[in-house]
Amino acid sequence: MVVLNLPENYGPVIAVSLGAIPFLGFIHGIITTGLRKVAKVPYPHNYATVEQCRENAKAEQFNCAQRAHANFLENSPHTTLSILVSGLKYPQLAAGLGVAWCVARALFLYGYVYSGKPQGRGRYIGSWFWPVQWILMGLSVFGVGRDLFSI
Repeated sequence: MVVLNLPENYGPVIAVSLGAIPFLGFIHGIITTGLRKVAKVPYPHNYATVEQCRENAKAEQFNCAQRAHANFLENSPHTTLSILVSGLKYPQLAAGLGVAWCVARALFLYGYVYSGKPQGRGRYIGSWFWPVQWILMGLSVFGVGRDLFSI
């Protein structure tokens, strides 16, 4: 039997991991679905073709939204887990970094979809989510993992 004692101030860790991050994913989905309709990209196609993008500027915008959403889905599971694990030892730091990650991801989405910069270059406004994510993973492995598993 394993007993896991959570710190008293673990609530914000849960709120960010299991509240804010899924909510941001929901926002990604709403934006992408809305742009799919105006871009006239039918299911099951994931992206608009080059020809569709030439004919309809919304098709390129849809592609950017779709890619931002896919990138979010690629990175959110291990970030969520890193927040939950690192929050066992550093609850305030983990929650704060989780909020920073969410803000960066929202800026990444906004820049990618709405900046109007070619080839989605507006996403760079939120690209600082990467170092935040790496710090969270490092805290999980080296900060908490070392204590939990005597690494």
